[in-house]
Amino acid sequence: MGKRKYENEDTEGEKKAKTSESVDEDTVDTEQPQNDTIPNKDERHSSKRGGFDVKHFRKELAAKQGQTMVLTQFLQVCLNPDNQTDYLLEYLKSGGNSHEILRQINPESKKNLTLATPVFHIFHLIIVKVQSSLPHMITITEEACRYFLNTFMSTVEIMISENSGPRHRKIVLKLLTSMVTLNSDLGIEVLNQAPLTPKHLQHVVEKPNFKEKDNVRTSFVHFMTSFLVEGHLPLIKALLEKQGLLALVIPGLISDEAEATLIFLNILKKNVIDNALISKSLKLKTFSHQVLHNLFKVFSWKGPPELSQDARSEARPEIMGLLSEIILTLFTSHRLGLYFVDKSLGTVDANKNQNLYKALLTLKRPWENEYECDVMLNIMYKCPDLHRALFSVIEQSFEPQHSPIWERTADFTVKLLNKLKPEEMVSRMSNLNATQVANFVRFITLPVPLLKFINLNLGKDQTISLYCVKVLVKMLQSLRRYLQILDNSETLSADLRNKLDYFIPKHLPAPTAVVALIDNVISRKTDKETTKDYRLPEINDTDALTSLVDLLLLYNDINPAYFETLEGSIDMKQILDFSTTLTTGHVALLKFKVVSLWLTLDSSAVSLKNTMFKDLFLIMLDVYMTDDDDTWIEAKDTLRMFFKNTAIFEGDEDEIHLILYTLRNCKVNPPSLIGDIVEYVLENINDLTDYVRNQLVHFEISSENSEDNLKKLFNDLMEDRNTEDSIFLESKMPSPFIVGCMQYLQSNKEAKKSLKQFLSLYIANLLHSNYSPELTEVLIGDSKLDARNYVTSWMSTPVPLPETITERDKVLEGMSKSIVDNSEVPLTEIFPFLEEVTEDGDLTIDNVLYKIDVTNSVDSSELLIWAKYLIYCTIRLTNMSQLKPEQQKKITSYFQCLIATGNKHLRVDVCRSIILTLFKNPYFLKIYKPLNTGKDASSLHATEFLLDVITRHKDMVQYLNNKHKLLKSYQQKNYNEIVKAFIKINKRKNVDSEYTINVLQVVGLSNEDDLKIFNLIFAAEIDACLKDDKEPSLVLELLKFLIEKYSETVTLELQPNILKKIMTLYYDLLSNKDMNPNLTNLENALTKYFENKPHQVSRVSNEDFQKVFQVNTLRKSTANLASVLLKFNVKFCKIFKEEIARPEILGQRELTLPLGNAIITHNQFLIDNKEFLHTVFNEYKSNIIKVLEKPHKAGQIYVSCWQFIRKLVIECMDVQEAAKFFNKGHKFEAVEESHVQILQSLFLKLCISENAAKKDHLINYFLSMLHLAIIALKEAKTDVLNVIITNIHNVINVSKIVPLFNTEQKQEFNRVTESAIWQNFCKATLKDSLKIKTADQGNTLGPQLLSLLTDLVKLFYTDSHDDITTLFDMVTSHSEFLNVMLSYHSSEIKSRLIEFLFTLIIKNKSVMKSQQIPVYLSAYHATRNPCDRLIVAILHHYETNGLPVNEYKPYVFGDSAANFYAVRKNRSSSLWSHPTPNQVLNLFDKEVIERTVRNFPVTQKFDYRYELKKNIGVASEVKDSVRSILDEMLDDGVLKSRVSKDNEALIKNLIVKSKYEETVSEFKGVDLLGTSNLDNDEGIYDPMFLFPLLSHLLAPGSVASCFKMLRSGLLSVPVMALSSHCPMMRAAAYHVLHRFCMLLETETRHKNDKLFLTDFISTLRQSLTTAINNSEEYEHKDLKNPRLPAVDALYLARALMVSTAPFDPLYKPVNNFLIAKQFVDCSLVPDFLSLFHDSDVESVERRLWILEVIKDGTKTMTDINVVFKTMCLKMIMDFYSSVLSDRRTKEKILNALSSVVSVPRAFEILVEGHGLISWLHSVVRQTSDRVLVKSIFGFIKNMVYSTMVGAFSRNVTAKNGTVHEFIELRTNKDVEQEILVIHYDLLKHIDDLDLEDVCEYLKIYKLVSKRAIKSLSKKQMLCLVNKLGVLLKDCEVIRLVIKALLTNDSAILKSRNMESTFDNESKCNLLNTLTEVVQVYVA
Repeated sequence: MGKRKYENEDTEGEKKAKTSESVDEDTVDTEQPQNDTIPNKDERHSSKRGGFDVKHFRKELAAKQGQTMVLTQFLQVCLNPDNQTDYLLEYLKSGGNSHEILRQINPESKKNLTLATPVFHIFHLIIVKVQSSLPHMITITEEACRYFLNTFMSTVEIMISENSGPRHRKIVLKLLTSMVTLNSDLGIEVLNQAPLTPKHLQHVVEKPNFKEKDNVRTSFVHFMTSFLVEGHLPLIKALLEKQGLLALVIPGLISDEAEATLIFLNILKKNVIDNALISKSLKLKTFSHQVLHNLFKVFSWKGPPELSQDARSEARPEIMGLLSEIILTLFTSHRLGLYFVDKSLGTVDANKNQNLYKALLTLKRPWENEYECDVMLNIMYKCPDLHRALFSVIEQSFEPQHSPIWERTADFTVKLLNKLKPEEMVSRMSNLNATQVANFVRFITLPVPLLKFINLNLGKDQTISLYCVKVLVKMLQSLRRYLQILDNSETLSADLRNKLDYFIPKHLPAPTAVVALIDNVISRKTDKETTKDYRLPEINDTDALTSLVDLLLLYNDINPAYFETLEGSIDMKQILDFSTTLTTGHVALLKFKVVSLWLTLDSSAVSLKNTMFKDLFLIMLDVYMTDDDDTWIEAKDTLRMFFKNTAIFEGDEDEIHLILYTLRNCKVNPPSLIGDIVEYVLENINDLTDYVRNQLVHFEISSENSEDNLKKLFNDLMEDRNTEDSIFLESKMPSPFIVGCMQYLQSNKEAKKSLKQFLSLYIANLLHSNYSPELTEVLIGDSKLDARNYVTSWMSTPVPLPETITERDKVLEGMSKSIVDNSEVPLTEIFPFLEEVTEDGDLTIDNVLYKIDVTNSVDSSELLIWAKYLIYCTIRLTNMSQLKPEQQKKITSYFQCLIATGNKHLRVDVCRSIILTLFKNPYFLKIYKPLNTGKDASSLHATEFLLDVITRHKDMVQYLNNKHKLLKSYQQKNYNEIVKAFIKINKRKNVDSEYTINVLQVVGLSNEDDLKIFNLIFAAEIDACLKDDKEPSLVLELLKFLIEKYSETVTLELQPNILKKIMTLYYDLLSNKDMNPNLTNLENALTKYFENKPHQVSRVSNEDFQKVFQVNTLRKSTANLASVLLKFNVKFCKIFKEEIARPEILGQRELTLPLGNAIITHNQFLIDNKEFLHTVFNEYKSNIIKVLEKPHKAGQIYVSCWQFIRKLVIECMDVQEAAKFFNKGHKFEAVEESHVQILQSLFLKLCISENAAKKDHLINYFLSMLHLAIIALKEAKTDVLNVIITNIHNVINVSKIVPLFNTEQKQEFNRVTESAIWQNFCKATLKDSLKIKTADQGNTLGPQLLSLLTDLVKLFYTDSHDDITTLFDMVTSHSEFLNVMLSYHSSEIKSRLIEFLFTLIIKNKSVMKSQQIPVYLSAYHATRNPCDRLIVAILHHYETNGLPVNEYKPYVFGDSAANFYAVRKNRSSSLWSHPTPNQVLNLFDKEVIERTVRNFPVTQKFDYRYELKKNIGVASEVKDSVRSILDEMLDDGVLKSRVSKDNEALIKNLIVKSKYEETVSEFKGVDLLGTSNLDNDEGIYDPMFLFPLLSHLLAPGSVASCFKMLRSGLLSVPVMALSSHCPMMRAAAYHVLHRFCMLLETETRHKNDKLFLTDFISTLRQSLTTAINNSEEYEHKDLKNPRLPAVDALYLARALMVSTAPFDPLYKPVNNFLIAKQFVDCSLVPDFLSLFHDSDVESVERRLWILEVIKDGTKTMTDINVVFKTMCLKMIMDFYSSVLSDRRTKEKILNALSSVVSVPRAFEILVEGHGLISWLHSVVRQTSDRVLVKSIFGFIKNMVYSTMVGAFSRNVTAKNGTVHEFIELRTNKDVEQEILVIHYDLLKHIDDLDLEDVCEYLKIYKLVSKRAIKSLSKKQMLCLVNKLGVLLKDCEVIRLVIKALLTNDSAILKSRNMESTFDNESKCNLLNTLTEVVQVYVA
């Protein structure tokens, strides 16, 4: 390098510098690094300054190692701040470097801390200096760091140990910190190499010396922060994977400096918690519940002791704010935190957030700290599923007493209830069922633990009792709000109320106790006790009485029956009198509540007989009319009840809302005037009512329908019919209130001024309520009020509401001006609670999104009055013929706003009232117009408004229609208008039928009227069916509408005579030559009807169907209708055959081909009439050939009828024609699925023909299909591409069993491989397949494409072909290659990629390079999943072909391998590192090790060969298990007897044979009956890799720790492997154990563990002899490789794992057993009797443990024999019904037996000899627990599979593995039926199960044979369907399924209505499975 000058910098050596960019690693010299910097001339004289000579220092270092004194002197001058010369910089510029310093420590002096301390300190200073001033030396320094990490770790361990001092620890930590900041990759190596475990670091983080500013803890915090500060993702992940390391920082933060705490928390938040790239699983490991607990402790931050109070107060808010954000993110964020969304809100057994739950349980009074309190409230608000944990914490401090602790606890409870607003919580309950909703609401509002404390202490101490009441009132207020909201759903509300009826009397204080407290307050009985101890602040009498009265009122609202239990009477007058004496507090509110309680107890209090009537009323009025606070809301219900109980409004809710609205929106001074009016009206109620009645007699409301309505009412009454829907009944008589007001004013004229505004507002809105200005004018008389002018104006001209009337209601005023004046006013100005937003809005109007501000409360009376005004405007403007489209649009928008506002405030009852008011309005019915005759446009606009309301609010309208027959009047008018139209049909036939149909589609017709209209249609003349322009008239459009109505509903069906008349009319019109009508719409409606109700096709006569062939003009819709009829009625096939004989019909392809497409569903007819197909084929032969050759020119009719074309090709085309077609390759110009399928069938026809198929045909087929695949890839036609892949895959399989193809000869395939088509296909496939797509896109075909490419390469290429190298380079150079290989989540595409690479490697060994091995190791995770098994097979292949795989020992794998082997970067940076054996052992996860021991694959052979299942063209993924293969064979119909009667059946047999022949042949000779058929666990470690790795790690001379291997559980794996059935596997296990013994002998540490292991190995050796002596397997064989039964091996393996865990419940009994026994008898289950019948305190845990051993250890008949010999099964079956058997024990017993019956032969033995079926019957009858029911599901599933596997095994043996000769699986009929009966008995328990579990339940019905399903009675099947139908309550399909069962008609199940879609995938699966089961039953 050239010369370079640097400026001298006077900086401290310890100053931390920013990391500079490192130089290119390719320029690094890998030899001993030296600094080649040459000092410049000016610097040569500066080496000796201030008494220190740098050159002499270097000479001293070079002369001798261990220069402690020299190094110490140099360190001192470097650290001296007074030195003006930077000696460290001088040293480095003079050629010094880190290596020169580190070489001072030789191997013998590594433990010399006197020498190591200055060396390490100087090394640290050099790193810092290089970072800040000498960037060119960074690479050299990095290498020195790696040398340090590989050489001095023993020294580092000593320096941070207990025996060293703080100075040593600080130096080491600072050195490591500087290394991490130098290079992030170095940081990873520091984590891997340095002894950084909690055990080593405990002395670093404990006992910080706060007096020393730069203490050890500060250094440690800086060290931890260095890993996070740069945000380097791999480094952060590496730190977090070092479990417990980061967590060490957190406990000490409470006493750290404010700045240090803030820095750490900021970096932690930014780079860890808010980092979305760090997985949730890693965060869960890092932030355990204990770490979270320590984080909460930081809320008590105090800082160092010497910190001043002011400084502490200043820093505290920032720290608390940051800490709050961190904890809230961790607890509440699904994306960034630890939270898993729990839609059950914690109401199910499974807790999805165990970590968070445990952390909350560890807290102690978190509300004591205001910040912590806010955090807790926010956590509960966002994650209410954690509520149980918090209430458990509250319970610990909730014991009522005179203490500030309980006071704050009670206060927090109230805050919590306020935070968990019912309005917010209800929206989150959408996924809960009624029981779960009731449980959640009950626990969140009435937690039993708190109620117990309240009950116990109520009445003992007056003050404490009042505090308890305060909390209880808050609870019940919250509960009442829940009930109000849930009342909108009758089911949810009823379930909750039923629970409360039982719960409240049991857990809440009795009303008498509350009354006693009221008496105490009134009599002023207070606690006389005087004490100096703390006492709760006294609650004043006003607040106390308010709470107590409120409590009684809440009792009445929530549970009136409990309120009525109040014994004796309460003197309400006394309470009210006492209230009047009070002066402090909200006395008015108290008085009101007392009045409310009085009214509740005695409704007669509202009568004039009560002397206090007026006083009571004024009390309520005073509270209601106040504007000071929101207490008027509480007064409203009482006042409403008051008006309802009086005779003033006669219970008319509308006028009650009107008076309430008026009182709130006007000023009356004094308010007592209202009381005077009410009193006057009540006194003269009879006279006033008579006056109103007399006025109405003389006043007539003009209505043309009033007479008709009256007649209808009388007729209904005479005929005793329900009159609820009568329009006449909706006309109400106005109340006498307004007349009373007018009369009162006449006698009290001085009150007119005060009442003027009140009466004007009341009269104006009264007009809006009665819709008649004339009537209103009569009622108000001659009064001179502002409202009179308003009323009279509306008689002639619309006018807006004047401001003098709507003084306070700006919303009503704004709507009025906007509508009447037709002015443009923004919605946000009219409705102040609306806000225009861009996202997260509540409603959209005119494409603008609005949000409703719920903080602005809207009164229900206001909403109703506003809605009435909108309705009034619509009616009056329409009557005046002045309703314009703009006004109608505004009214619609405003109405939508009102409904949305009510919904947003969860006032569904108000919304329903508004809609009910609209629909039950006789005036609106009058203007409603279903027919558009071209007149009265205003009525049409009003009708459109009504239709919009129905459309937008379907749910509410449907609810009200069911309850109040809301639409019946409108439907009646629809019918009347239609009847009138039919009377004048010749004049009306040209009306706008589209408008009428639109109205009918929304409003509809009653079912009774449908039949009448049908008769009207049939009675009309045929000319009336068409307009003058030959288009359908209103008659035909009505017919089409009715047919569609009946087709869309499941319950309705056309009567046979109606259907017959419809078809007669249709065919009459169809055959009418003169009219030639356009019947497309009618035909489409009929087609839809018959598709949805296929069983109705049988009602169509042969004569009617025959008329189709006589039409003049054939439309596409005509042919479609005919094809549907033919498809569902086989009788029409004969007619079609007869008609096809006519040349004019045969040549009419628009008819013939669609009918042919339908006839293929009747295969038996085609088999019996083969000449029929030949007739059609001969007619269309030339066209079919053209379709095959030029698909882009094919007519649409051929594309749509491709199934029939394919059938013709298969059955009729000559073989020579087919061969001729494949004599050449075709480059088609378009790709269509229809063409691909026909092409495939044509080629397979060649394959089934003897001696017709040639290899050229196969080659041309591949060229043609691959060309189509390229087009499909380019055009992204996924569906077509999927078909092409499946077809090519089938042909590849077929080609292997067709001898003429001779696929072993590869040379002829050069035509394919050398073609451009093949090259383009390879490029396109690799380009498309290796894309890592997003979750939304989903790379579904990538794996299939790669799998197909793999198969084609195997088929086409010879070994060592040059193209293989090209393909290999294309793959490995792909930009996404490494991303896919190192991916965790793209397992399917990754496995297919590895399979492709393996194929290329086998085909051409030259592509193998040793540089590829690290990539495979990095992608490998040592498990048995397909990816990993392929990788280990590749590595084995590399090794057997001479590549130096052993150079990569000790085979680091996974992410650690990616870092260690530097897969993504240059290798040179990692050359200095070398992992130790213990570090490799750390790569294994303990949980996975335990799974490996439990689920060890005893049948796995020690063979590295592995092939993936193709999984092409299958419904679900097929795995390497007999169950998975059986499922696939069942889906393909392989396991059924078949007779091939046509070519299509032969083709199917050929495909089945090619697909399964090889698979089934693998089972020949395999003992399926004696082996468990449970699926193997793919998530366990692969012994094929594990044992060679352990062998290397335990090699002689290794430094691996035997005890680490013991504690990690790895030693148990080879012990378990001794049960393997593969001798080679056992040999490998013995080899590992042998090496372990050899290494154990050299161990000098942990003598107790060594002694234990020695004894264990001795016991194991002795136990092997019992395995040999008790097994026939070893007779006359080599005894050097004995096999243990799996159950015994598992006992020993698991015993070994618990033997080092003293706190494990099994520690003592297992160790005692091993000590007591010299050997384990391997013919029995070890220690079963002792553990199962243990009487110790921990007996349950021991019993569960031995049951788990049996469950996991029964894998073959060898193990079953051991279990039988021990008599285990009899004991555990008897124990199940014992009182000692708790739920967990029962679950384990069921699981153990379930594991046993998964061995088919064991299942047969248990059924025949142990009464298993009877035992299971009794178990099912006794079981109701959800967990046990799920276990029984698994039990039964294993039993069913065992019967299937047994039958399959017999099939394989009988047919010698020949698939196409298989017969149907013959299972034991009686056993299968008994199993099904037991399974059916579980039906009653599915209500409490999740949908996924119910799906599993139903799948068992699908697994059993058809014979067993049919053994169920029809009643049982109906019960099954009905029970499951409850879970699919919103689905009408269940009714179809029931109908199919009742009629025993499988045609019903073919209805298109069966295609019901759900948002929930589980519901879709459940419905599909249920349909399949019923289809089997009724078939």
